[in-house]
Amino acid sequence: MDANQKLMQFMEAVNHSTDSEIAEAEQEAQLEAEQILRDAEARAKADSEHTLAAAKSKITAKYQKRMSQVGYRGKTALLSRRQSLLMELFAALREKLSAFTASADYLPWLIRLLEQNKPDEHATVLLREADMPLQEQLAKAVPDTVSFRADKSILLGGLSVLSADGRRCRNHTLDEAYSEQLRNFYRNHKIDGGNE
Repeated sequence: MDANQKLMQFMEAVNHSTDSEIAEAEQEAQLEAEQILRDAEARAKADSEHTLAAAKSKITAKYQKRMSQVGYRGKTALLSRRQSLLMELFAALREKLSAFTASADYLPWLIRLLEQNKPDEHATVLLREADMPLQEQLAKAVPDTVSFRADKSILLGGLSVLSADGRRCRNHTLDEAYSEQLRNFYRNHKIDGGNE
């Protein structure tokens, strides 16, 4: 199952769970408000029309305030739960990426990445420090003039290719892919932080 399918399942589960919690809270508030109205109407029958109108106005305001509070709490709970599940999901994804970079599949993947994105003459391939011992095997996939250098900003793995003049950098790091997935998730599901 790929990350997008997991994200969609995650969103469906979160939405279903929080929708039912919000609906239950709204139903309770609705029942409470209806009971308040019934009680007030029973008392107000003995009073004048003016007293009845004032009581209804007060109860309506109280009901609207209660519904507003329930709605706010529901939205807050939904966003908090979404954020929590999102962090769990992306923490699991990060662990899988770490497991991948520790596996035997990682070096062939890096080689394919270099072969598909051939660096120009005199370019520099930037690797995470832990991947520097792989440069001898990686050098076979690029021109002899290409150099390798550690980049402390690469934490998960992958590589970047810096042009010979230093003006262009093609980022093929797992760090960037991970960050892009997180940004897209926030943006696509309209969660705060999607534009960061």
